[in-house]
Amino acid sequence: MPIEWPGADFHFLRPLWLLFIPYALWLHFRLRRAYSAAIQWQGTIAPELLEHLTVAGRSRKRVRPYQVMTVLLILMAIAIAGPTWEREITPFTEDHAPLVIAIELTPSMLCIDQQPTRLDRARFKLRDLLARRRGARTAVIGYAGSAHLLLPFTDDTDLLEVYLDSLHPNLMPTEGDDPGAALQLAAELLETESVTGTLLFLTDGVGSAASPAFVRFSHSRDDQLLFMAFGNTEGGPIRWSGSKQDFSYDASELAPPVDLSGLRSVARASGGSLIRASLDTDDIDSVMRRVRRQFVEATSHDDALAWKERGYPLVWVVAACLILWFRRGWTVQWHL
Repeated sequence: MPIEWPGADFHFLRPLWLLFIPYALWLHFRLRRAYSAAIQWQGTIAPELLEHLTVAGRSRKRVRPYQVMTVLLILMAIAIAGPTWEREITPFTEDHAPLVIAIELTPSMLCIDQQPTRLDRARFKLRDLLARRRGARTAVIGYAGSAHLLLPFTDDTDLLEVYLDSLHPNLMPTEGDDPGAALQLAAELLETESVTGTLLFLTDGVGSAASPAFVRFSHSRDDQLLFMAFGNTEGGPIRWSGSKQDFSYDASELAPPVDLSGLRSVARASGGSLIRASLDTDDIDSVMRRVRRQFVEATSHDDALAWKERGYPLVWVVAACLILWFRRGWTVQWHL
């Protein structure tokens, strides 16, 4: 998990408690004078003699209880003042974080370089995402030469489960590969949401001709762009039949390799992120983290959300230092 540092929103929830810090410093100097023989006699005895006349004048300097007390009072004042720099996000933020998933339904997605096919692997990932976001607002788009809404924004993702296995390039009315159409349809969906969301493409590549559309999308909107890439760097044959009984395919039809360089270029130009589809759930975890982070950033200035208390770790520091008071002879050192 990345470390979040205070930014422009850093402030104290109860700043009046910071007035206790000058009092702690004043108390420190009063105690220092009260328990230091050198300070008490410095106006009466010559400095060159005072060091030799005071007890332990040349002894090794030690940390005094009043010094520790001063540090503890300052830390307690800061902790009670309530330092903060971000809003308190509930554990159920994913329920409100909108996500549009655009799945590519072109013949190249039937390539078998990722078993069983790239499209099957994308369907597996789509099913995993819908399961992880159960109860959250999710929409699904299928695209090839045109884009079509498969599932409008809903928190009942079980609706798509019935049709998930039937997703196939043969269902698309227009041949081709037009991610720009999916981008436009997703923008219309996200426009209806009250907060900015995330658009995730499940694809094996985005042509250079579509790059300007993604750049315009990122410049005109605050929504996040993610790309999950399917396929390997060699490509392979296309399996046209989706039947389990028929695994035949025309070996002369080869799908190009996954266009990682093109996807990286588009992601970099549009401020998005590229995620390689993996055999485990690392890719799904990465998507979920980015979706939540996008929602947190989008709602960071929502006045309806409470500020997160960041002074609690200082309490443990104070508690650890208080253990010193149980040392034998520690109290006696106030007078040394």
